[in-house]
Amino acid sequence: MPAWVPVAVALSLIVIALSFVGIALGILLTLRSLNHAVHPALKSLTEAAESTKQVAALVRREGEGVADSVQRVRTSVDGGLERLHDRLEDLDALYEVLYEEMKETGLQLGVALRRVRHPRRWWRRVLALIG
Repeated sequence: MPAWVPVAVALSLIVIALSFVGIALGILLTLRSLNHAVHPALKSLTEAAESTKQVAALVRREGEGVADSVQRVRTSVDGGLERLHDRLEDLDALYEVLYEEMKETGLQLGVALRRVRHPRRWWRRVLALIG
């Protein structure tokens, strides 16, 4: 084998190795520039994600507050309905008593008017009592 073959092979291996180093450096530079280009977008996405978390937490707290308010209103309404039902029962009992009293008073008034319309019978009873 001629003496120049190993030298040529060694030189070609050095050229190939330097080509790979150049390719690696090109990839690293490309990744670095890509990182610089993408970094603001990633930062914005991170800030948007944080804002979304804060909004979700706020919505959750407000939702819980609304649910608590609705529960308090429902409890209050239920209590009011119970009191209203009790008062309606009391009012119904009062109407029953008043109706009975009015009916009795009406009957007594009717009897009194009948006596006044027929004074002879009434006068006879008075005379009979006097005697």
